[in-house]
Amino acid sequence: MVWKKGYLDVILAPSGLLIMFGYHLFLLYRCLRFPETTAIGYEKHYRKAWVEKMLQVEAKERGPCLSVISSTISAATFFASTSLALSSLIGAWVGSSSNDFFKSIFVYGDTDPSIISVKYVSLLFCFLVSYASFLQCISSFVHANFLISMPNSDVWCMCRWH
Repeated sequence: MVWKKGYLDVILAPSGLLIMFGYHLFLLYRCLRFPETTAIGYEKHYRKAWVEKMLQVEAKERGPCLSVISSTISAATFFASTSLALSSLIGAWVGSSSNDFFKSIFVYGDTDPSIISVKYVSLLFCFLVSYASFLQCISSFVHANFLISMPNSDVWCMCRWH
């Protein structure tokens, strides 16, 4: 039996998915059982402490809260625009008729046109999901910014992250 480049897809795609799902199951286990040992648990602890500290601050002294949330909104906007730009680039590659150059450099495994289209569309789907996630992040932080900036009100306490 002769080794073909198409066999590489049969080995790499399932093993990559298995590693990814295994990692996320392990991360879920660690987050549920030992949250203090993960970066997600640390982040939750520090955000909770930050919100508790900001609860004691008067409404006119909430400037640091607004600047932290504003910088987070800026970072999420940058990542959303980057993922959208990469999605556009991949869409242009899929739509171009002369993609033999990109086939020889960037595509491993089977180079059948239908398989390459499936690979590019899968990558495009991942970038569009990340774009939607960053938009949801921006929406949440804009809402938190609105709640924090309300003067003489305890409504902003609803934006706790726990």
